[in-house]
Amino acid sequence: MAREETSLIYALKRVGYAALVMLLASLVTFAALRVAPGSAVTSILDPAKTPPEVIEQYREELGLNLPLFQQYLNYVGSLLTGDFGTSLFDRKPVVDLVLGAASFTIVLALAAFVISFGLGVPAGVLSALNQGGWFDRSMRFASSALMAIPNFVLALLLVLVLGVQWRLLPVSGATGPLSLVMPALVLAAEPWALTTRVTRTATAEQLGADFARTLRARGVSRRRIHWRHILRNALSPVVSLGAVQVRTLLGYTLIVEVIFRWPGMGSQLVQSVVRRDYPVASALALLLAFVVVLASTVGDLVLRWVDPRVRTESMVVK
Repeated sequence: MAREETSLIYALKRVGYAALVMLLASLVTFAALRVAPGSAVTSILDPAKTPPEVIEQYREELGLNLPLFQQYLNYVGSLLTGDFGTSLFDRKPVVDLVLGAASFTIVLALAAFVISFGLGVPAGVLSALNQGGWFDRSMRFASSALMAIPNFVLALLLVLVLGVQWRLLPVSGATGPLSLVMPALVLAAEPWALTTRVTRTATAEQLGADFARTLRARGVSRRRIHWRHILRNALSPVVSLGAVQVRTLLGYTLIVEVIFRWPGMGSQLVQSVVRRDYPVASALALLLAFVVVLASTVGDLVLRWVDPRVRTESMVVK
């Protein structure tokens, strides 16, 4: 019962921390867009051709003539009521634009996540089980190479080889399933490498642990020891890495989507920031921040559930 109460309190603390981080993210996003050079009004209306009184009237309509603090309070109040506003350029609801872009980003991120962990964890485990063998050496070389090559360089290489020379895959846009291959591979390259290395290290440590030798001495099959006991204990750092990799995936999404002209949130965010489309840029930035905070919170809770040592330590500290 005490453990359940401790877990509940821990979860509530994590949720409160996430809410505080989101509030801070909204403040930073709002301030960065307003303080940056340029203005949404001058991006829409040409100051050289528009009378000053018209520009001032438009500023009043957008509420940009108010003090920044008042603008922020109005902005937060609108968010709390579910009103994300209307795009200053497209004149469409921000929710529709964000959802349309988010669907493409979710598909790309999920594909990269599956490649990273669906292939990285088994590769790391098999590499640890065959230390010194050809498979282990190949995985270590591949992971080191992918961690050393910047994402944009890898993207350009894939475009040059697979798109231009061999003409196997489309180089830009989202015209079909094949258009997803290169962006997903580029986005998953570094996370796959990290996942493979972390899994290999964690599994190798568990292979030499006392409990593994005890189980072998009791006659438990190697398959059962490796894939049930050792893998479960080795998953703790992998779960922690998963939460971190979500931030990495979202960060690299901006670069990958721009390079491959993938119509996701990254491309939409860059475009909205350049055009000073405040409502769209703010909504996209907050959504990306929310995904990162949510992944971090869920990762902590899952790690607490997977690894009993985390629960025990928190109870001892308490």
